[in-house]
Parts: sequence; C-alpha cells; structure tokens
Amino acid sequence: MSDPRPPRSSWRVRRIPLEGREVAEWFRLRGWSATDADLAASHAFIDEAIVADVAIRRVWHTALTLSRPATQEPERDTLVVHVAGAGSVQIGDAAPTALAPNDVLFVPRRVAVTYRSDEAIARIEIDHGSRDRAGDVFHTHGELVSAVMITSAVNALFHA
Repeated sequence: MSDPRPPRSSWRVRRIPLEGREVAEWFRLRGWSATDADLAASHAFIDEAIVADVAIRRVWHTALTLSRPATQEPERDTLVVHVAGAGSVQIGDAAPTALAPNDVLFVPRRVAVTYRSDEAIARIEIDHGSRDRAGDVFHTHGELVSAVMITSAVNALFHA
C-alpha cells in the first residue's frame, strides 16, 4: 500500500523580516558589508529557500549600500534579477552601472561587487556552488525573457 501523505520537500524555506541593525547582520553573515547613513532605520524582507548547494532569495530592502569582496575560495556564484527600484552596481574595478527592473546579472565570487540604492529595491538572488570557475560577469539590461522566466519560477517556489 502506498503512503497517502505527499513526499516531504527537502527545501528549507524561511520568511525573514528584519529591521535596524538586524539588516546589516543578516547581510554580514552572507559575506556582505552593509552601509547606510541610517542603518537603524533600515528594513528588509527576505524569502529564502535552501537545498544542497543552492540558495534562492527574494530580497526587498530600504536604501543601502552593500559590498562583497572578491575571493578565490570556492564559494557561491550569484545570479541576480533586479525586480524593482532604481540602483546601481559596481562589479570589480568597472564604473558603476545603473540597475533597472528586469536587468539580469551573473557575478562570480572571485569578483568584488557593490550595490547602491537611495530607495527601496527588490531583487531575486540565486546563489549556487560553482564547479566550473570559467564563468564571467555579465549584465544585461531589460533581458525580459530571462527575467520573466526566473522571476516566475522563483515566485512559484515561494507561493507553493
């Protein structure tokens, strides 16, 4: 006889509301340095799903500057879909580039990155363990097909 209960998911899903210094601490634990003129007034809402070596997040936060240094250690590379709000990204030594909704970025851990926003912004982040270190940085503006596919899949995961 088969088990009538549905199989349990191996995904660990969390909804995380943060405020004040909790915002900086959450990012710090993930390798980011958060700076803002008024971190005490910062807010963030994060949906996070983790399984094996993949972490998927929907991140919304008030105005912040977030920096992550480059590392040569085998870490996680990050795929980002910028969902809402205006901001900028600086990858490595390149000049800052404006971020707009539907921009898609891939940032290997071996490259430093800084995000800046003067307003609330939202993005989807997919961190994954990379076995092939040959991947390069890319940033496409308004790559609608990729952005819609990723956003739809991640939203479905969190609404399931």
